[in-house]
Amino acid sequence: MQNKTNYESIVLIGKITCGKGTQAKAIIDNFGGTMFSIGNKVRELSAMDTPLGHKMKESYESGLLAPNWLASYWMMHALLHRHGDDRLIFEAVARKPDEAEIFHEIHEWTNRPYIVFNLDVPDTVVHRRSEGRSRDVVDSTKGVEKRLEEFNEFTTKSLDIFRSHGNVVDIDGTMPIEEVTKKIFEHLTKN
Repeated sequence: MQNKTNYESIVLIGKITCGKGTQAKAIIDNFGGTMFSIGNKVRELSAMDTPLGHKMKESYESGLLAPNWLASYWMMHALLHRHGDDRLIFEAVARKPDEAEIFHEIHEWTNRPYIVFNLDVPDTVVHRRSEGRSRDVVDSTKGVEKRLEEFNEFTTKSLDIFRSHGNVVDIDGTMPIEEVTKKIFEHLTKN
């Protein structure tokens, strides 16, 4: 860890396959902090042989985002209980407008500086990358289409909320990985 930043929360948002996980790892390796991913939480819960796990698996495999109440609970728990004084790198958090409002309100109330990186990629790139990765059912054509629909219906509105507070940096996610990382690091070390 050689770099310093004043941001205590760093959010990576973007469409499926835009590189959020890759960039989160680079940030942690260079700035420190703890990774928090709603996607990882959803996959963990989906693997459980419980009524909630079965429901989450059904929802996840349909390409739906986590319900507001669950995503907000996980997010608030990470911010207020487990990692209160630690830098958090959020991968795909606050993807619905209500969650974005809560996220901003918590940060404003606790005087915790945050930044949101929107890794922007066109749908054609999402489809190509999903075909190449084929991680699970979400990378199927039907799964990708539903994820893109959810992004356009909800996450674009979350980005508008973060943008209205001056916290969004748009980055071309089609650039080589190293270039995306360089742009992110430039913004993290500005403040």
